[in-house]
Amino acid sequence: MMTMISRTKAAYAYIVARTKVMKSKLLKPEDFRKLLNMSFDEIMRFLEETEYKKEIDEVAYKYTGPKLLDYAIFTNLAKTYKKIYSVSFGDARALIGQYLKRWDVWNLINILRGKNANLPNEMIEETLVPAGEFSQDYLRSLLTKDISEIVKELEASPYHDALSKIGSVPMNVVEDELWKAYYKNLLSIKASDFESRIFINFVRMEIDLRNAKTLLRLKAEGDTAEEIIARIIPGGYELTEDEARKLATMTFDEMVKAMEGFWFWKISSISDLSRAEIEFDKVWIETLAKRASNYPLSILPVLQYIVLKKVEVDDLRIIGWGKWYGLPNEEIERQLVIL
Repeated sequence: MMTMISRTKAAYAYIVARTKVMKSKLLKPEDFRKLLNMSFDEIMRFLEETEYKKEIDEVAYKYTGPKLLDYAIFTNLAKTYKKIYSVSFGDARALIGQYLKRWDVWNLINILRGKNANLPNEMIEETLVPAGEFSQDYLRSLLTKDISEIVKELEASPYHDALSKIGSVPMNVVEDELWKAYYKNLLSIKASDFESRIFINFVRMEIDLRNAKTLLRLKAEGDTAEEIIARIIPGGYELTEDEARKLATMTFDEMVKAMEGFWFWKISSISDLSRAEIEFDKVWIETLAKRASNYPLSILPVLQYIVLKKVEVDDLRIIGWGKWYGLPNEEIERQLVIL
């Protein structure tokens, strides 16, 4: 048993060390403050001096403006996640691979949206991020099919039940069902050891955040309790299905008051829902940092980096598009998570 523990810790020591090097290359909060005071062109020149240089140079002949930014940062994101997966091994590799399948759901949703909008395949492909199990070639093969053929193609996948509802329910319901299938698959992982238990708790806490945002947003929009409950993802950490049902029957003000006891609630004001969602994300980052620090030789520092990399990409998009359309700095800053 001592040998097995030693090997496990050695494996995580290697993976975490590799991740730590990658994490050191993330943009710092002061970098984002600098970007806020730059023009769009200055931002692109700044990114040419960072990890995004290669991706920007690859397609600068083809794209300009925010489309160039999007392509560069999402291509870099996919390569980064693939690198994390490739340097991992053993149980860690399996868990990381399962988590990164969220990008398969992202890509399926974008393909379906594009097909329904009759967009050209090239335009749909620009939205895809091949960071999960589905390779770029496989995603391109899906683009050549119509929706019914895509459903048939994925007959043996965990997503088939959700996809088979296309045409009989609204597309937002299909999308919800795809995310439910993704999380159900993650939660089916047997929590038989310390590492898998840490991973499952991470997933459950992420579900809490998604459900909290759903509850508040739908209640504010006037949805019924039944409509809200139908969109809840089962398997939360503290915000269980039973808790979600209770909350869904409350008024908005009652719901806000009842949420104050949950781990993710550190909000002083709920007057702006979009701002509240950003505050949830900040709490998530802080919570992950503490947990990763408590368990430095575990999968948590890797998962923390995966989350931080996505936040960096999101914040770069917000600044880039905001600058392109001339939004004031105050408005852009309000939407950022890292600052």
